[in-house]
Amino acid sequence: MMEHRADNYECVHKYPILKGYLEHFNQVSRNNEIPGLLSFFFIQGQAAIPYVRIPVGGSNLDPRVSIFWIQDTRTGKSAAYQVIEQVLKDSGLSSVDYNSGNDAALVGTLVPDPDDPPHGMMVREGILAGRKGLNFDEGSVLLKTGQHNENTTLFLQSALNSAGTGRNMLVKHMARETFEIESEVSLWITTYPPKGIKEHVLDKGIFQRVLTYWRNWTLEMKRAVAHELAGAVHNDPEFKVSFDEVVDHFRDLKKRLHDRTLSLTQMSNLEWDEMTREDQNVIVKTIMKGLFTIDESYRPALVAAIDEYYSLIENMDPLKQGVCASFIMGLQNYTTVLAHHMAMIEKTWVVRGDHIDMAKEVLYDLYQNLIHWLESEVKVGSGNKEKKALESFWKDAYRKSELFDFDDRRGMGWAKKSDVMTLFGKLANLNSKSSINSKYKDYGAKIFEETREGVRVYCRLRPDHRDKGGQSA
Repeated sequence: MMEHRADNYECVHKYPILKGYLEHFNQVSRNNEIPGLLSFFFIQGQAAIPYVRIPVGGSNLDPRVSIFWIQDTRTGKSAAYQVIEQVLKDSGLSSVDYNSGNDAALVGTLVPDPDDPPHGMMVREGILAGRKGLNFDEGSVLLKTGQHNENTTLFLQSALNSAGTGRNMLVKHMARETFEIESEVSLWITTYPPKGIKEHVLDKGIFQRVLTYWRNWTLEMKRAVAHELAGAVHNDPEFKVSFDEVVDHFRDLKKRLHDRTLSLTQMSNLEWDEMTREDQNVIVKTIMKGLFTIDESYRPALVAAIDEYYSLIENMDPLKQGVCASFIMGLQNYTTVLAHHMAMIEKTWVVRGDHIDMAKEVLYDLYQNLIHWLESEVKVGSGNKEKKALESFWKDAYRKSELFDFDDRRGMGWAKKSDVMTLFGKLANLNSKSSINSKYKDYGAKIFEETREGVRVYCRLRPDHRDKGGQSA
């Protein structure tokens, strides 16, 4: 089960700038270390997007990282963007908040052209145009039904298609003419867990394009953070890495990528600055195989990472397996992207297998956390129907287990609890131990009694759940 601690990851141990950035993030948004870690890559992706394209076969990826964060209200989601926005703007990068609006606000619209009266029209671009960090502070709008919300989701999906492929162009059809804009935004989407969100996660294509992070906050966690904040009043924190040093990292990265691009193309600053963005994108694609290279350890590490992702779902039934497998291609792409991010932090132009390993360590936990949430925390079915089905699975698991007798007052008919839980997981099509433990707590504990023999725990059905012969009802 995910520990939700960024300091456990190798990349945080290895790169002081990551640990330093997290210190600043954690002072603003407490106990949200994983979103803090992801936000670093969110910012770095915007710093790199003008220059970095990652070749994959006949296509390419780009360095942007987008996040969908699902968590209870008043747990630091909105506060987190304070530090993200400050770093973006101080690094010379753009940031915009989005709360609500129509298609014109997102994509743009046609307005009268003051230089071509009376009938000339010009495009006024919406917030999805260009390069920026885009903060959706209430992402639940994307999960509502209705034509407007469906259009919003489709525009966001297109905006997240890789730059350089032509698929990140947003087209708006209007009565007088059609226009298009290019989007290179990174999305930071947050929401509380609204009803029916599981179906949206499975059905909406945007979730295959973002890194989805969910966490349940207990009352104890909220109280602990409240106590921390009480202690922070009139208390100036000390940092090993200053805020200016964090900002300098992103400014320096932009300069290094800019200088290498000019070196590879043998262009001057003036020539580059005079080019249109469209022409710059063409140039960037021509050098993408030389901007970064990979060593001999890269591909074996990537294949091993992919196998680890698939290992999480290989024992699922075909229907659920198909649904969960739809996320793996996105994970594979993000593994490649984050590996290049690790190289950027390290200031090397060679991406290695250990960069893949560090990316995989984070992404594996995110994927396992997503599967656990879909299986356990989001209820499948409801009411008496779900209760009867799960109780039946527990009883069937008990019946299929080997039974043991004790020669004392405990008597006969005891099964190893671990065996029962393993069989229950197969019958209920649950894969994570956390999911199975949750279902035992909710249902199994009410129909089983337990005993312990040494270190091993045994269980059997309570009398009111046994049939007349003393076994399962």
